Amino acid sequence: MRRKPWVVAVVQARMGSSRLPNKVLEPILDRPMLQHVVERVRQAQTVEQVVVATTDRPADDAIETFCRTRCIDVFRGSEEDVLDRFYRASSAFHADVVVRITADCPLIDPAVLDKVVRRMLDENVDYVTNRLRYTYPDGLDVETFSFAALEKAWKEAHLPADREHVTSYIRNPERFRIAGVENATDLSPRNLRWTVDEPSDLQFVRAVYERLGGNGNRFGLPEVLALLDSEPELARINAGGIRNEGFYSSLAREEAVPPRSRSLVTSMALLARARRVIPSCTQTMSKGPTQFVHGVAPVFLSHAKGCRVWAVDGNEYIDYPLALGPVILGHGDPAVTGAVTRQMADGVSFSLPHPLEVEVAEMLTGIIPCAEMVRFGKNGSDATAGAVRAARAFTGREVLACCGYHGWQDWYIGSTTRNRGVPESCRALTLPFSYNDISSAERIFREHPGRVAAVILEPTGIVAPRDGFLEKLRELTFREGSVLIFDEMITGFRLALGGAQQYFGVTPDLACFGKAIANGYPLSAVVGRREIMSLFDEVFFSFTFGGEALSLAAARETILEMQRRNVIGHLWEQGRKLQDGFNVLARIFGVASRTDCRGYAPRTLIGFRDETGAESLLLKSLFQQECLKRGVLFAGAQNLCLAHGEADIDETLRVYRAALAILADAIRCGDAASRLEGEPVQPVFRKA
Repeated sequence: MRRKPWVVAVVQARMGSSRLPNKVLEPILDRPMLQHVVERVRQAQTVEQVVVATTDRPADDAIETFCRTRCIDVFRGSEEDVLDRFYRASSAFHADVVVRITADCPLIDPAVLDKVVRRMLDENVDYVTNRLRYTYPDGLDVETFSFAALEKAWKEAHLPADREHVTSYIRNPERFRIAGVENATDLSPRNLRWTVDEPSDLQFVRAVYERLGGNGNRFGLPEVLALLDSEPELARINAGGIRNEGFYSSLAREEAVPPRSRSLVTSMALLARARRVIPSCTQTMSKGPTQFVHGVAPVFLSHAKGCRVWAVDGNEYIDYPLALGPVILGHGDPAVTGAVTRQMADGVSFSLPHPLEVEVAEMLTGIIPCAEMVRFGKNGSDATAGAVRAARAFTGREVLACCGYHGWQDWYIGSTTRNRGVPESCRALTLPFSYNDISSAERIFREHPGRVAAVILEPTGIVAPRDGFLEKLRELTFREGSVLIFDEMITGFRLALGGAQQYFGVTPDLACFGKAIANGYPLSAVVGRREIMSLFDEVFFSFTFGGEALSLAAARETILEMQRRNVIGHLWEQGRKLQDGFNVLARIFGVASRTDCRGYAPRTLIGFRDETGAESLLLKSLFQQECLKRGVLFAGAQNLCLAHGEADIDETLRVYRAALAILADAIRCGDAASRLEGEPVQPVFRKA
């Protein structure tokens, strides 16, 4: 008969804490925090033994004394090498399966712990956690792993962060079989913080215990959520903390990732050929050689898989441009590739409409709030041009108010510095207004009464809407009889499946989608109210390849995969880690005033500023150069896809750590320009 695995919960505890010293023995009601943690873990049905693992420093004698006076098993080991401490503690107590708990989580829920451990016991895996995706509050983290996996990590892990954080080496699917546990309801949008790192965290936890702790530790996740629903002000006590800040800080103490050996011979040869036959050497300005440091960056990519791309010279990079955003699942996603391959066998372009046109249109009307009817194009510019043409036909007006980037067609590009070849008569009809400044939009209506056909804007970019800006635009256009158009090329299928309109709860009249709709295959769509969309019976919007079946098959499968695999949640989670990690590292290296990562987690932007606060392409170029030399394809925006796993994010942050150290030194020395190994990045749009 097979022996039942011996499950040991190891509670990591020490008195030292830079932000809240001695926190593990701070009182909560009538008992120290550590006692609450141990008692709650002991309630778990799957745990056979609870051991407190503390350090051998004299300051932690108090923890050992506390444990021994309360009959709690205790083990002491290295303070710096926490992995070694865990391994030796687990070995000393003969663990087959180890559960890692930290002593600063006094709201740990034994039911959640059991859910994680049971999956570990039921499946043939090495590591299970509820933090691959943060669907639980911060402070309910549970990790469980086999002793064999712990021993392998103990022998092989060498980076300081891997020794300090115990499981970072194990959380790599290329080394170990890993699995995740998620809450039935994704709580990540609520940003709940139930761990104790700051005085405000301790204040929050004490408030919870004062209300729920009268019955000992017999309350869990449902009861605390119910409490916060009834008293929402409690969650504001400690709002705004950064999850896993300790891990990000530890990366700064590691040795910098060195540059890789690389060749660009083939790229440079192709570039020379391209200059003879392709204006600007690219079909897309933002992908062209002027957007990367010349002589350091690859110019041509040959293939891609998952979140990685390979240049024609064989150099491998983690990809964050992701083809400017269309890749949402990952390059070469098997499900999408399979759907496209099956459709290819049946045909690509047909002499009559294909059923996929109906199927995908029906899918879009089911997930996009404003979508009652749908027309397809191939590029974002197709969709925005079609939308403004329909708006002009619907209103009988000509003037357009715009905010953001909307493509290359005359109606929009004439309002930018890239306006050569656009007639003045066309340029005069499109008037820009400022985001979050409702008065700038109102001014256009005042100066052109009864003439504004539509307001078109990107509903958000890096900056969040403030003071009801989107709602006010909705009210303004309704009052003035104009059409409100959301350009959701970037926000669509990223912020939410139904785009920014679903995320913010503001429904436009028309919307334009593309990019991520088909995981890299060329497809866009105009969607909106039936009474406007029906005008496409007369408004000419027609393409030979509008109903091309491969891209429609890709779109159908992409949407199905996004629904099946909770892709949106993954983008938010991994993007938040990347954003938080960069900002913590920038602060540690003293350059937070010159660079930061902003925006919504599924798509963020790292910006760089000079000493006056103006945008600095010089600093961006230096940072980009150092990322490229270490295997990260960086162009400013960070688009996330499903294929970006935790190991990819950790690798990226280690590269960012190296690049930020060089950037910080260059700023101190004032010699960023001399450190560049090629011509810097150039702006796509010149300043007026």
